Amino acid sequence: QLAHFHFWRPFCIFQGLLQEMLLCRAFPFRVPAFRVRTLPKFGRVRMATAAAQTDEEFRATNQSAFLVGATGETGKHILEELTNRKIFQTVTLIGRREVQYEGEKYQSILQKVVDFDNLDDHAEAFKDHDVGFICLGARAGNTGVTSNLPALRKVDHDYVVKSAELAKSGGCRHLVLLSAMRASKDASNPYSKIKGEVEEEVKAMGFDRLSIFQPAVIMVKRTDETRVGEWFLKKALAPVAFFFPTALTVPIATLARAMVNSALTTKENSVDVLNNKAIHNLGGKD
Repeated sequence: QLAHFHFWRPFCIFQGLLQEMLLCRAFPFRVPAFRVRTLPKFGRVRMATAAAQTDEEFRATNQSAFLVGATGETGKHILEELTNRKIFQTVTLIGRREVQYEGEKYQSILQKVVDFDNLDDHAEAFKDHDVGFICLGARAGNTGVTSNLPALRKVDHDYVVKSAELAKSGGCRHLVLLSAMRASKDASNPYSKIKGEVEEEVKAMGFDRLSIFQPAVIMVKRTDETRVGEWFLKKALAPVAFFFPTALTVPIATLARAMVNSALTTKENSVDVLNNKAIHNLGGKD
């Protein structure tokens, strides 16, 4: 019954976004109706400059970070951002397998191979990190993982929540979590519901600081584009992304930059939820 859920998911998202715009009686440049803390209105350029100015100061604090999901599209861009800017003394990649990286900028990278079905056996990998980035999620179109709802929940909920639990018990103070637009534990859409449940469970863990990112459609060029639904959605939203860049889409590089920049920003709230417009503000490039 759920075998083709992920094939149709992009169409459902597109339909939901259109319904939301109609309900708000607005064009796409309106911010979605859920309440989040938005950033000041001084624009993307100034925010990007402010974040860049703090790189050297942050680097001097000698903090360490871990990244779960480094082989995914968002994780790859976060890793590039971290290795290019070198703001952490060490970055530990936690994943199923070791990945070969070439280049001097990867010298500070450590890798921990874990079994996500038995993460308690790998608690050591999550210890003694100041900041954690979790962008783990099942890739739509992968056979066996996203072909049914239980498998989706296992990756997008169980693995993520357990990783966050181990990070908290291991001393992580700031967790940066990738979620999704329209995430809600009360959502009727299974994907949005799972994301919303994860958010609520991680909030209850009591991190000193939790940054939750809720991007809209992430725009990324893939070399192995075989997902018809995702391809159609991106093509349909291309004009919107051009004329109203913060409305319904976000470039993956902007998302990754915003997630890294969140580690450098001054703490204002213990929990920050950033919607798509806030992500553009924080990840804007100077």
